[in-house]
Amino acid sequence: MNRYINLERLEFVITNACSGRCKHCSWGECTDSGNGINADAAVTAIKRLAERCKIKSVMTFGGEPLLYADTVCKIHAAARDCGILDRSIITNGFFSKDERKIDEVAKALCDSGVDGVWLSVDAFHQETIPVAPVVQFAEALLRHGIPSLQMHPAWVVNEASDNPYNTETRCLLKIFADKGIRITNGNNIFPSGNALKYLAEYYPPPGKVDLTVPCGHESHTSRPDNVDRIGINQDGEVRTCAVIGNIYHDDIIDIIDRYDPYKSPTLRAVLDGGVVGLMRYAEVEGVEVDLSDCHSACKVCSKVRAAFNSLKSGREIIDD
Repeated sequence: MNRYINLERLEFVITNACSGRCKHCSWGECTDSGNGINADAAVTAIKRLAERCKIKSVMTFGGEPLLYADTVCKIHAAARDCGILDRSIITNGFFSKDERKIDEVAKALCDSGVDGVWLSVDAFHQETIPVAPVVQFAEALLRHGIPSLQMHPAWVVNEASDNPYNTETRCLLKIFADKGIRITNGNNIFPSGNALKYLAEYYPPPGKVDLTVPCGHESHTSRPDNVDRIGINQDGEVRTCAVIGNIYHDDIIDIIDRYDPYKSPTLRAVLDGGVVGLMRYAEVEGVEVDLSDCHSACKVCSKVRAAFNSLKSGREIIDD
């Protein structure tokens, strides 16, 4: 499609709204209301991209995506109809206390072609989310024949770390393990957003970040000139590690075709010299940034680029 993009995966942030108030949330403080992604625009993006490249997987998440269950189902049905084989959702499983509604949504997900549900169950979600409706949802998914249902917990530091949160998570997971539901390795909480605010005591102090880590080597990242996945959020923004366009304003194919990370001075600095190169560029340009809260090279990179963007009185859109 584009010399810098070999697209295999689409990720949709359905909404930033959430039914939980989790201490580990990387988004920060969330509310239970907010906009949902435009379903028709998301479906069009899937169909257009599927015409041009071999998409292997589509994932939906949030916030809590099932606050917009109809939209989730439309997206996954489109992915199924386009021959995309891996169609999964990450959810905390709490969108209603009504057993009929829970059953209806579980059936709709199965009917729409969702083949994998990753259910977030851990000490953090269950501080504010009752476990009973989540159990009911899991049982309904199994009853309606979901191909794959897995518990996907969040661990403080890592699964082996001995701390009160991980201990409580193991107890909660046993409820689902006793029903024969598999548990993934989960994910290790990254100290940002709420996690940085509430869980900092479990992590090394920031400020001693290895900036020599090559771009694309941190988990869930890729180099901006070798993109294998894009994310589309509830406002229509299309993201690699930067905003590259908006499906509410432009055709997704046009956005992809004109993508060139080397047009962005800050991304070019990263691509040519890593985060160290970006820091040198910032010094030359006289851009100073407080990096005292940064726990990773990626965070340093995004914070420095955000500082450049603010000088332009707007967000850096690579295709402008």
